[in-house]
Amino acid sequence: MNRFLLFIILISFFSCGKQTKESKEYSKNQAENIKVLPIQKHASIPMDTTLARKLSKKEMNTIFSNRRQIQLGVSNPLYQAYNYKDSSGEYYLLLTDHKNVVNEEKDTLYDNIYALNLRVEKNQFKKRSTIKDEIDQEWEASIGFWNQYSQLSDLDGDGEIDPIIIYGTTTHSMYEDGRLKIVAYYKKSRVTIKHQNSEIPDGRLTKINKKLYTFPVQIQEAVIEKMKLMTKNGHAVFAEDWEKNIKNKATRLENK
Repeated sequence: MNRFLLFIILISFFSCGKQTKESKEYSKNQAENIKVLPIQKHASIPMDTTLARKLSKKEMNTIFSNRRQIQLGVSNPLYQAYNYKDSSGEYYLLLTDHKNVVNEEKDTLYDNIYALNLRVEKNQFKKRSTIKDEIDQEWEASIGFWNQYSQLSDLDGDGEIDPIIIYGTTTHSMYEDGRLKIVAYYKKSRVTIKHQNSEIPDGRLTKINKKLYTFPVQIQEAVIEKMKLMTKNGHAVFAEDWEKNIKNKATRLENK
């Protein structure tokens, strides 16, 4: 009888081990089946065209001459500018980046970015907010605005644009262990969501500014949809049950 019980225990043990191995292999295969779409460098930001527009290169260079850029503290090359008018006033969004090197694969790599949001007051530009960041020289290869995920729209229907600006970094492994940041605005407030990708589940960490949960639900939902899309496109991998935890107003998303 004891031998029989021992036989059953051994069979169960190896069966569980096989299932665990198969489960891990399945998860790995699922991750490998995600087709990583390249970030569309310098793509246009999706916007509500009744309130916002992208400036042509000629308009951009005329309104923001080299002299004016210096006055505004812009030192990187200005590659895109947007103008939007809503019930709260008129604004400009400027996007810049700095080219670092061109690698052996002929990819252009950037070492820092700078964005400037301006409000027009009495025909003068007043700084509303800035976004700036740079690569970690030790392990990151490039940084850039992820315009395909950003947005200039009135999300909650109050007549004011609620900008969402997203940028991220890549490493020599591309997006697997890069990081990203979501910056969302509502009226005079702004919140950030910082995320670190990792090949190791325990290395994935997302930090959410708790003020996000005071923003209109439409803005919160827009942020979640962008996170889902980044996951689908292979640009981000968040911790398990991250959607559920966000709905429970978590400020940290991590595998414990």
